[in-house]
Amino acid sequence: MSDIETNITNATDAAKKKALPGTGSNPPPFRYKGIPVPWWFQPKSAEMFHDLSLQDDDIIVSSGVKMGTTWANKILSSLLHEYDDEGKLKPNAVEERESVPNRTGQTYPDSLFGTREEKERDVEGVFERVPDGRVKANAIFGDFVFEDLLNQPKPRMFTTHLFGKEFLPQELFDETPAETKTSPPRKGRGRLIVVVRNLKDAMCSLHYFRGTPADDWDGNEHGPGSFKRFIDLRSCPNAMGSAFRWMRENSEAVNEIGGQRALVIHYEALKTNFTGQLKRLNDFLGLPTLTEAKANAIAEACNIDSMKNAAARFSQTARKGQIGDWKNYLDGDKWAEFDRVFNQALCGVEMVEPMRAFQYKNVSGMPKRLTECDLNTDPRSWPPYLLVKLQEGMLVPDSNRFQHNNSLSISTTQFSATSTAVQLSDTVGDGSPRYHLFASASCPLSAALIAARALLGLENTVSMDITDGQSGSGWVFLNGATCSPWKDCEGPSWLVEAYELAYPLCNSQILVPVLWDSVENQIVSNNSWTIMKLLSDAKGGLLPKELDEDCEKMHSDLTEALFQYPVITGVEYLRSGRFLSPIIAKAQKRVFTKLGELEALLGKSQYLLGDRMTGVDIYLAIFLFQFDAVYLNAFDLR
Repeated sequence: MSDIETNITNATDAAKKKALPGTGSNPPPFRYKGIPVPWWFQPKSAEMFHDLSLQDDDIIVSSGVKMGTTWANKILSSLLHEYDDEGKLKPNAVEERESVPNRTGQTYPDSLFGTREEKERDVEGVFERVPDGRVKANAIFGDFVFEDLLNQPKPRMFTTHLFGKEFLPQELFDETPAETKTSPPRKGRGRLIVVVRNLKDAMCSLHYFRGTPADDWDGNEHGPGSFKRFIDLRSCPNAMGSAFRWMRENSEAVNEIGGQRALVIHYEALKTNFTGQLKRLNDFLGLPTLTEAKANAIAEACNIDSMKNAAARFSQTARKGQIGDWKNYLDGDKWAEFDRVFNQALCGVEMVEPMRAFQYKNVSGMPKRLTECDLNTDPRSWPPYLLVKLQEGMLVPDSNRFQHNNSLSISTTQFSATSTAVQLSDTVGDGSPRYHLFASASCPLSAALIAARALLGLENTVSMDITDGQSGSGWVFLNGATCSPWKDCEGPSWLVEAYELAYPLCNSQILVPVLWDSVENQIVSNNSWTIMKLLSDAKGGLLPKELDEDCEKMHSDLTEALFQYPVITGVEYLRSGRFLSPIIAKAQKRVFTKLGELEALLGKSQYLLGDRMTGVDIYLAIFLFQFDAVYLNAFDLR
């Protein structure tokens, strides 16, 4: 190992050394089709990669610069080739780490000579571009050539920083070759996996890659500084060009190829939910069911410390492997400028939406504590926030929560249980209730359960937390949640954590109420009516068996007329800015028709279904409170 390589491998404080010109975090002087490329880049090999004849099970991994390429490469090679279902290394796995590309570090197609003979002669003069170029190239990519990539065991894997339809293999995409224009279109081949990361962390990781750049953060006589270079949308001089362009064009590639053959993996999701994301990869690749033993073995092998200890090549590219490290650098003004550029460049790009939750130091729209509010508190004075939902276990903006077609678009994972499977009187080891209700006093579907729990005398049987309100990360408990596994943790806590824990790859809106099982760490139900039935069954009385059909029908009618239709009115008003519209007219007619029917019914009977109070009476009371306090004036329901 050369002195230079030893220094790179053993460096522990990158901030104290400078990257060599044209390497690491410094802009390279080389160009390929208009984009800056590193010193080791070979245009001839990039063209060979672009024109590659793909096999159906080939895997193309396109990962941005400092976005987890090394980690993703190790995960995939472990999943595909190294571990069996028992979590043991396969025969020859250790030997193949040195003889097969992509086993002890990524081997970029665009970094390789075509043949061994070409490499020995250095026909492109690549190794002359930097001192000890041959040693450095082998240390990073291994002693391989393009032919070695082609001869990999199936399924073959090709890892690259190249991106988009212009640079990725053309056979990924659905096309008709020029020589067969009269034949039916040929379907694309192979699979594309795109690995992305919060661009703020990617920028900081790049800044310290193999030492700080000559122009540092803020610029000097050597250049504008790594911050300005990174956010330059027109002519970013960094290796592989603008990360914003990389994101947009890879998003377009994913959309064109389609979900059956293209998958986006977020670095942050791998860090927070490794097993869930490993299962996503496993299922996407059509592999046999992932066993717990295999998943655990891969998780251990892909730990950053394990990777660095296992092979020197990993140490060439891996840095901290953290999320949120960007918060330790630069000031608020620069990050605000970064956010403006991000929104300008990537607004509407679906692939980047899950990254937004990791790009802010603080959660937006945090409410006041419920204990600090009274009847004169106006929530409209609180900071604004975007509604969010879970998409494959990651928070994304919920911009389409309501469809304006006379109905609510409630797209959520429904958790439900039968009363025979749930005994609400169960306790945990310390004697506290096993089941816990997460509710909101401002949500009528939750408030009905708060009332039912009190009326049934279940306060000591089912524990409860009431949210302080909504935020940019959904419902929040500012003082923390009081049930397991959060009861010993300092607040705030978010309801989204329960959804993520119950189902790590959840696709759902983050809704209250939630009945939580603190023993199994599972959501029993997030459906208000189902939970009402469970509460009633535990104590009896609110939903008599002989009135089952009547209760079901009445509950359905009340929810539609006095909850869904008022909300439709409000959403349509917010959307159109006017109260006079066919949608609002229809909703208002339905609301007041039902109110008239209820007025007539309750003129003859004290309760909705006879001479005794039932669960539907509780819903009616709560709906009417909400109607008078909110809907009547806010939505001009008159």
